Amino acid sequence: MSADLQSVLTANKNLLEAAVSGDWATYATLVSPELTCFEAEAGCHLVHGLEFHKFYFPASANKSHGKVTTLVNPEVRFLSADKTAALVAYVRLTQFKDAAGKPVTSEISETRIWSRSSATSNDWKNVHFQRGSGKL
Repeated sequence: MSADLQSVLTANKNLLEAAVSGDWATYATLVSPELTCFEAEAGCHLVHGLEFHKFYFPASANKSHGKVTTLVNPEVRFLSADKTAALVAYVRLTQFKDAAGKPVTSEISETRIWSRSSATSNDWKNVHFQRGSGKL
């Protein structure tokens, strides 16, 4: 796996870990202040900026205990010749136990667009994402 490919996948992994654990400080360093997205929580409307997302973090802080996130078949496509923009698409599986202790796996398809300041930097920022829900 190339270093460029690994660096964007690492940024994506760190972003998801921050979201699941409620770590707003880390999440905010990995997303653009101008982030846009389409997701179910927004009624499938295009959302701009971070305030919408920040609302969910106090509620999720420290609730990742026992959750395991797995990316299935992540696909990375660089969108520019200098590899400063990338698209990452995958199915995200989240395993956890419900209130009764029963194992549950949820799945969601996600596509994220990342950009960085130069081809040699690792300062990836998520600039857009789209999430689908339910069984594929």
